Amino acid sequence: MKDNDLTDFLLKIEELTKAGLKYSKDEYAIDNYRTLEKEVKRYLALKNITFEGENIFKRNIYPTPSVSVRTVIFSADRKSVLLVKERQDGLYSLPGGFAELSLSPSESALKEVYEEAGVQAKIISCVAILDRYRHQATKSAPEYIIGFEGEIISDYHEPCFEIISRDYFPIDSLPEFSHKHDPEQMKKIIRAAKDKKMIFD
Repeated sequence: MKDNDLTDFLLKIEELTKAGLKYSKDEYAIDNYRTLEKEVKRYLALKNITFEGENIFKRNIYPTPSVSVRTVIFSADRKSVLLVKERQDGLYSLPGGFAELSLSPSESALKEVYEEAGVQAKIISCVAILDRYRHQATKSAPEYIIGFEGEIISDYHEPCFEIISRDYFPIDSLPEFSHKHDPEQMKKIIRAAKDKKMIFD
């Protein structure tokens, strides 16, 4: 294993550990994530390995927005869009989530499509880069949304546990979006993809 491979591997473990500690509700899982976190630190100390520059997980770096990705996938006639039903609130979203370390924006988008919509896809174009909380009063961390248009290249399989179902909905008759989204932003991303435009800010 090359040094950069080992670094990427350890960063991925730290990423999964931090996400697990933040979102898991199961006491056994939380205990396992804490143990894993300690083992990574122990190994780093034992091997005298340090990351060059600032360690992203200490967050003592220049403050910058988080990045999330969303992908628009149309039906063959481009009149309907594929949405996933969130288990969290029973409402709908474009497939997507936070971009991941070691993956490019489009690779992150495809990973989310595979996990949430249950399909393999390819990215056709980037259609939006939006400030999620622009013109909103919020205490949430700043976030940029990168919107893509994608196209399915494989059959369906079961989506991840966070998703109840997935289905196509007419663009002019969309269901209620999950409360974690600004519905108008989601609609703007869909319209941009439909019109083959690129929107920003």
